[in-house]
This record gives sequence, structure tokens and C-alpha cells, in this order.
Amino acid sequence: MASEPKAFECIRMVERQDKPRTSGLTYARDLGMGLKSLEAVLESSAEFIDILKLTSFVPRIQSRKLISDKIKLCRKYDVEVGLGGALLEIALLQGPRTVKAFLAEVQDLGITHLEVCRQAVIMPLSHLLDLIGLIKDMGILPLAEVGVAYGITADEEVYVDDAKLIGTMKKCMEAGAWKVLLESEGLTESRHKKDYRWDVVSKVANAFSLDEVMFEADDRDVYTRYITQYGPEVNLFVDYTRITHLECSRRGGWGKHPVINRVATFYGFDTGRKR
Repeated sequence: MASEPKAFECIRMVERQDKPRTSGLTYARDLGMGLKSLEAVLESSAEFIDILKLTSFVPRIQSRKLISDKIKLCRKYDVEVGLGGALLEIALLQGPRTVKAFLAEVQDLGITHLEVCRQAVIMPLSHLLDLIGLIKDMGILPLAEVGVAYGITADEEVYVDDAKLIGTMKKCMEAGAWKVLLESEGLTESRHKKDYRWDVVSKVANAFSLDEVMFEADDRDVYTRYITQYGPEVNLFVDYTRITHLECSRRGGWGKHPVINRVATFYGFDTGRKR
């Protein structure tokens, strides 16, 4: 869907890739919006959303028609649709027949991206890697979510084995993951700010091409820091309520002090050319 001319075009803003982008992706969480609410979000922000994530257990309690209509609406606005890993984990716990039926329905609905993770299920890594390969072979893009903690409070201790974390992420990429998603819990979520593990984030960022990794960054201070550390073309996962503010921060607009009038991109001397 072609973007319309912007208001106040006399004011220059930082150049960004047009969709479909290869970097600077925004993966937006939808926790069960109705069709009218979703259309309002897409009307104002579709240009800035690369993938809408249907998350948690919510898609299971909504009608198939609603899910199908939301996917069609996203397609109309040039937004792809992903599905969080919760339902796949439940399917795994219920056995191969359920997994097969679940994946067939994902495919039939036209969901393009599917998170693959082990947040709740206790399963060998080799089995997870096989599942990533299977999903890829079905024509669905597997997004491997990897983290250090799930369902914790800020006061709980978290042991971080960064070598294991990075090793798991690399194996997921080798198995065919479209990208790896770094879960924020235990790093920049469910932690006191003084205990944020930016050292672990740095190790992950340096172990991969930034195009290969997506970072969960719901908090405004957190996604602003990602931009200041890694530039506006870092791939970020945020709640849908953060979309426009995040895009302003990517453009160096009036978002958060560390990025105001400081952000830049460079696509060569031909300013009409996109990388």
C-alpha cells in the first residue's frame, strides 16, 4: 500500500528503508484487538509496522473468522502477520498430532511468521532445531525466541550463561530460523534498572549481524538505548502502543532526549536509492 505525502514536508527527517525492509524492522504485539481497533492502528501506523504479532493464548479464544479477517486487513495495509510461540508450545505438550494440525492451520490462515521457543516446554534443543527446519520447509518463517528467564519478578536472581545463550541462537540460525529474537525478561525486563544486563545484550549484538537479530524492547528507555547503541536500523519488538513513538525515535524526532536531532542513515550518494 503506497504511502501518502506527509504533513509538514518542509521539515526534513531521517531517511528509512521502504517496505519490505531488510533492517530496522518493527515487530508489533497485538494482544487481541478487534477489527475496528486494528484498522485504526493500521490507518495511522501501517507504514511503520513490518509484522503484527498475534500473541499469547488470545488467538485461541477468538473466532477463526476474526483472526482471518485481521490477517486480510493486515495484508491490505502491507503488514505481515506473525504468531507468538505460546500456542505452539501447548501443541507440543499435547503431542505430534496436535502440532501437525496446528501448523496446518497456521499455513491455511496465511500467517507468515511463527515464533519457536522453549519458554514453558522442557524439550531437547535438537528437537527444537528439527521443528525450526520443518516450519521453514512449510513456507512459514520461523522466528526463534531465545532468552534467559521467563515469568520472573524483578527481585529473583537470574543466572545468565551468555555462552549457552549465544550458542543456542547460532544453532537456531543454522537450523533455518528467519531471525532470532532476544527475549527481554531477565535482561531489560523484570529487572530493576540498575540490574539491566546490557553486557549480555552487547555480546549478542556482537555475535551476529544486526539484520539477523531482533530485540524485545517494550520500555521507552530501553528501545531508545537500542537506537543510540546500534542505530535506527536495529530490529525491535514492541507493543503496538509504542509504534509511532518508536518511529519518531528512529527518525531522530521529538521522542527521547538521547536521540533528538542525533540520528542519521547513509544509503549512498544517490538519495533516491534504498539499501
